[in-house]
Amino acid sequence: MHDLLTDELIGVRTPAGERTVNLPMLLAWLAAGQVDGYTGLRAHQTDPWHVFLVQLAASIQARHPTPALPDDPAYWHDGLLDLAEGEATAWSLVVEDVTKPAFLQHPWRGWDEDAADYGGEVKRGVLVLDPKATTPDELDVLVTAKNHDVKKSRIAPQEMDAWLYALTLCQTTSGVFGSGKYGVVRMNGGYGSRPIVAWTPSLHPSRRFADDVQQLVLMRASVQAAHGFRSRGPVLTWIKHWDRSTHQYMLQDLEPWFIEAARPVRLHRAEDGQILALGATSSARQIGPKNLESGDVGDPWIPLNAEDKKKGRSALTLPAGGFTPERLTALLFEQGYELTPLQRPRPGNEPGWFVASVLVRGQGKTEGFHRIELPIPAKARQALLTRERRDTLAHLAQSLLSDATVVAAALRTALTVYAEGGPDKADFDRDAVKAWVSRTSSQFGKRWESLYFPTLWRGAEEDHDRVRQDWCDVLLQLAQSLLDDAHTRLPVPSNRRMRALIQSQSAFIGSLRKKQFPTTSSNAPHRTETEEETTA
Repeated sequence: MHDLLTDELIGVRTPAGERTVNLPMLLAWLAAGQVDGYTGLRAHQTDPWHVFLVQLAASIQARHPTPALPDDPAYWHDGLLDLAEGEATAWSLVVEDVTKPAFLQHPWRGWDEDAADYGGEVKRGVLVLDPKATTPDELDVLVTAKNHDVKKSRIAPQEMDAWLYALTLCQTTSGVFGSGKYGVVRMNGGYGSRPIVAWTPSLHPSRRFADDVQQLVLMRASVQAAHGFRSRGPVLTWIKHWDRSTHQYMLQDLEPWFIEAARPVRLHRAEDGQILALGATSSARQIGPKNLESGDVGDPWIPLNAEDKKKGRSALTLPAGGFTPERLTALLFEQGYELTPLQRPRPGNEPGWFVASVLVRGQGKTEGFHRIELPIPAKARQALLTRERRDTLAHLAQSLLSDATVVAAALRTALTVYAEGGPDKADFDRDAVKAWVSRTSSQFGKRWESLYFPTLWRGAEEDHDRVRQDWCDVLLQLAQSLLDDAHTRLPVPSNRRMRALIQSQSAFIGSLRKKQFPTTSSNAPHRTETEEETTA
């Protein structure tokens, strides 16, 4: 029921308009460049869905190589059936026979044997179910801290494409969520996140798909050798029964682009026609061994932290702040991180994009969805290709970031002094003042962050001293503008106002001088007149 091999359940946007397609058609249309986007796919689902499709296509290509990606649905139909080891039900969203696999759902021993573990119980001759989820998004996002990044329970349970995407997210990106609820092996520890980071020549779904598949085909042999994967083994990890008492597979049992089904989940159609998600617990993560906690499993989309003092190398784990300019800079220039061939710019004269996304997780909460599409001009792309030019550009990047840090600190000092009425010695620990300063200074961060990378890319073709001086000018203008605005917004007692203005501006200038911030007559912060000068 709801067979992805034959039923047209997936909504897409094409040059001819919106259509619905089955999975073989989707892969064929992607190969032909005919998919412009998806209907029903939410922002946080976009990259995991893309990764899932690329893993499928690259695994099929490894078994049935062709000179170019075929645009014949029959090729992809046969390839998908081959990955499923002939079990056609492995591509159906709902399968009544629970001893058969369903899409991203393990087969059971039988209803009588396993139903109780999945929340099913017969009371007075009536089956009573305690479902894991009654709507797709309840399954997709297991927990949201403030229910604002990704809303829950908004999608009707009858929308089958929503169940498709929810299952994909749940089974391929989940982390630990309480006792017996283990996560995927592709993250650093159970409370980490699965980041997706890549270089791409285009944001168009079809072109990005084709490029990523090609890169995975090229990467396969080296990843297989480095991690001991099989050349022929399971790719779909939900085909066989999992008794849930131990790992179902060891990493070395699988092919490089294996697709996890991390949780014991089963979709069930109730007597009233409503689809429910039933769930059980397990005593171990699906993929072993147990000591594999670093997330270093050869995933092409996961950068590695090369300076993990405990694990040596580990999958990138982002804090709640997400992809800050500092973090993106470290990734792009591999400062403490190791990128995969999929994540490094490849030779070419065209611009490209550095794409990254992650749903940051914590213990029992979601700390925000972050996604960045960073455009990289052609000349910057070329600069990143050679060691010498990349190192030179990286040095400029550190200078720009350092300048922003210095001005931000000076602004916070000046704001604090003004808020306290210009004391001889500011108290930086007053909670009310700290909160106001934080809100105001955060605007400075947002403004310079939007200008940082365009300024950095100028360094690929312009004199770095000139670029940095222009950057310093901009930073001072932004900070001074916010400081002036703060002087008009925050009420200060009239008998302290002039002193507060003077001391605040002096603190700003003094902080900059103390850090030897580069200034010229054109960008120097203005000096506030003394009270005596004002009344002279």
